[in-house]
Amino acid sequence: MMLSGLAYGVGDFVDTDVMSPGRFEPYEGPEQLARIALIDYPAATPFVDPATGRSPYTVIFAGTEFGCGSSRETAPQALHHAGARVVVAKSFGNIFFRNCVNMGLLFPVVADHGLDESVTGRPVTVDLTHRVVTCAGRRIEFADLGPLQGIVDVGGLTPYTLARVRSGQKRCDR
Repeated sequence: MMLSGLAYGVGDFVDTDVMSPGRFEPYEGPEQLARIALIDYPAATPFVDPATGRSPYTVIFAGTEFGCGSSRETAPQALHHAGARVVVAKSFGNIFFRNCVNMGLLFPVVADHGLDESVTGRPVTVDLTHRVVTCAGRRIEFADLGPLQGIVDVGGLTPYTLARVRSGQKRCDR
């Protein structure tokens, strides 16, 4: 599967409270989550276009510990509803990473990509089949998600579990 679009660059330690700030709770739904995605991130270029309430960026390049902080499950939802589909980070906050996998909304790629905020607006392609990201003249290869790949492949933990129950499978594959 191939994805293409525009890149958005962020730095290190972008926490989930920046991705979907609690001051907007209770959230009214996907439209509001889209509008507030990364609203508190201090960047020259906002992630979400205020005129449309959507983001033109499909791939986020981040530094270390993207999604650290709280276990705010609305963080990957906000990024997804805004338009992001992939996050390439040097590392992720553990709970954010599992929320991405379990909800099947964002594909988390762990890679030491060497890109920063200057990548914002550059064309990017992601080949999920061959596990390669191409942006700003760089070809970044990444590993599959190991045992979590099956969850991602079917769109999240709920469809994965339903498929296993329907097939009569009782224990985890190892």
